[in-house]
Amino acid sequence: MSVVNRTMSYKTRTLITLLFALSAVVYILSAGGCDIGQNDVVKEINEPHFLRGQEELRRGNTMEAMSAFMKVTEKRKDAPESHFELGRIYLDKLNDPFAAIYHFRKFLEYKPNSKESDIVRQMIETAKKKVLADMPESPFENNIRRMELEDLLKKVQRENLELKQKLNAAAATIDRLESTQRVSVAQATQRPAASAQQSAISKSQKQTASASANRPIEVKRDTPSTYLVKTGDTLSSISRKVYGTPNKWREIYGANRDRMATPESLKPGQVLRIPR
Repeated sequence: MSVVNRTMSYKTRTLITLLFALSAVVYILSAGGCDIGQNDVVKEINEPHFLRGQEELRRGNTMEAMSAFMKVTEKRKDAPESHFELGRIYLDKLNDPFAAIYHFRKFLEYKPNSKESDIVRQMIETAKKKVLADMPESPFENNIRRMELEDLLKKVQRENLELKQKLNAAAATIDRLESTQRVSVAQATQRPAASAQQSAISKSQKQTASASANRPIEVKRDTPSTYLVKTGDTLSSISRKVYGTPNKWREIYGANRDRMATPESLKPGQVLRIPR
């Protein structure tokens, strides 16, 4: 009985040891698998051919870059970054939208939720549009396009005609406004002149009437033949002194035109002739 117990105890210890060993192996493999999955992406962008492809792109060597990226996709089961670069080369450099769509879809297959996935989907749509643009059109489509172009031409011609009519109407309005403005300016210019002239006439008439009303009774006196100009004298004041009225200053000025440039050019000490 003791031997049996020892045998069972030995087997139990062995089984427990195997279970612990198996658990350790499973843990190591699962952890290692995660690391391997994470390192695959890092390995791709560090692949010598991938790095060479990037360098050839920077140098402008399209075919050499494409060859390098192709080697990455042949070597690796999943190479999303290389497929992305190949898609761009086919779309932008070689104008091959079919091949570009293939490589962009391979990228989305490996990285559907990456931050570049939306951009890649837009590139696929761009490639599809290029495919449709390169396809030959049927006669029916050509007729539809010709009709659309004819309608567009008629629309443009109609809009040009309407625009021309509006421009002509605007030009006529501007001419009319300018003409009205010129008339207004001319009237405004003439009005002050006429008003000033009327005012001058009224003032002259008032002065004449006032002078007539206030004219003193002329007294016969001996009128001198000359007059010595004093400081503050004017022709009107000299006329008052000599003739008893300021209204004969024009006669004094007429008799001395050879000595006076203007009625105001009197100088103290100047001798004037006094007409009788």
